Amino acid sequence: MYLPFVMLRLWGWPGFWAFLVPNVVGCTLFGLVLDRERSRALARRLGWTCALFSAVTVAYQLYFAGWAAQWFVGDAAGLRTVVATGAPIAVLAVAAMLALRDDGAWRTLGAVLALAAPAVLLLPGGTAGAGAEATAAATRAAEPAAVPLLGTLPLAFALPTIAAGFLASPLFDLTFHRAVQQAPSPRLAFLAFGATFAAMLLLVASFNDPAAGMPRLGPAIAALWAVQLTFTVGAHLRELFRAPPSIRLPAPVTGALVATGIVLALPAFAFAIAPALGPGEPTYLGFLGAYGLLFPVLALLEARGAPRALTLAVLALGIPCYLLGAWEFRTFLMPIPIVAALIGSRMVNRAPKS
Repeated sequence: MYLPFVMLRLWGWPGFWAFLVPNVVGCTLFGLVLDRERSRALARRLGWTCALFSAVTVAYQLYFAGWAAQWFVGDAAGLRTVVATGAPIAVLAVAAMLALRDDGAWRTLGAVLALAAPAVLLLPGGTAGAGAEATAAATRAAEPAAVPLLGTLPLAFALPTIAAGFLASPLFDLTFHRAVQQAPSPRLAFLAFGATFAAMLLLVASFNDPAAGMPRLGPAIAALWAVQLTFTVGAHLRELFRAPPSIRLPAPVTGALVATGIVLALPAFAFAIAPALGPGEPTYLGFLGAYGLLFPVLALLEARGAPRALTLAVLALGIPCYLLGAWEFRTFLMPIPIVAALIGSRMVNRAPKS
C-alpha cells in the first residue's frame, strides 16, 4: 500500500502499471492454476519456506507501521521514537488477538473490510472529503503532473524482478493456500479477489500527491493503512500459529524477524538517498528484496531440490545486484540473479537422477 507512491514518483503511471499488472495477475493465477490437492502438495514441498514468507511479511508490515506512524507526529525525536515503537507493537497485539479467531470470523471480517474500504475516501484527506479537503484535492488535480525522476529504460530492467516477485511469492503465501483449500470455487474466489485487489490499488493511488511524490497524509490514509496492516499481520500470524510441524518455523527465528522489523523503524535507523528516496525508503525497498529476490530464487531452486550451496551462491550474487538496483537505480543488475536461478534450475532438472 506504499510501493505505488514510490513507483509513481520514479516512473509516473508506467511505473504504477508495471507494479499493478504483475501483482494482480500473480495473485489471480494462483487460484486459477492450483486446486485443493495441488495446493496441499505444493505447501508440503515448500515446507518451512512458507512459514518464512509469513514471518518476513509480519516483520515487513510492522516495520512500515512504525516508520509511517512517525509522519503523523511532530519532529520531536523523543515522540517519534515512542510512536515508532508503539505503533507496531499495537498492531502486533491487535493482530495476535484476531489471529485466534475462527474461519467464520475471518471470512466476515475480510468481506466487511473489502466492502467498506472505499469509505475512507470520505474521511479528511480522502479525494471525496468535504470542504477544504475537497478544494485542495481539486487544486492538486488541476496542477501539472510531476516529471518522473527516472526514464523508462531503468523500469524495463527492473520489470523482470518485479514480475518474478509477484509471480513467485504467492506460491509461499499460506493465506492463499488456505483460500484455495477452503473456497467452494477457488477459481471464482481468486477472480473476484483479483478484481477487488486491483480496485484497492487504484484506490491507494488516488492518494498520490504528484508535487510531493508522496501520499497525502491525513485520517483517510492513516485509517486505510492501520486496517490493512493489522489485517495482514493477523492473517499471517494465524498461519504461523496453525502451521503443521512440517511447515513450522522455529519461534526464535520468527521472533527475531519481528523484532528486527520494529527496531529498523526507529528514527535512528532511517536513511535516505536524496532526491529520489526519502528517509526510511531504502529500508522499505530492502524488505521488498525478500519478495523480488529471496522467494523467486527459493521457488526456482530450493523448491526443485537444488543443492543448498547453489541457492546460497545465487542469493549471495543477487543481494548486491538487487540493492544496487533498488537504491542506486542500477536496475540493469537486477535481472542477473533471476537469470542465474533460471539457469541453475535448468541444470538441476537435467541432472541425472540417482
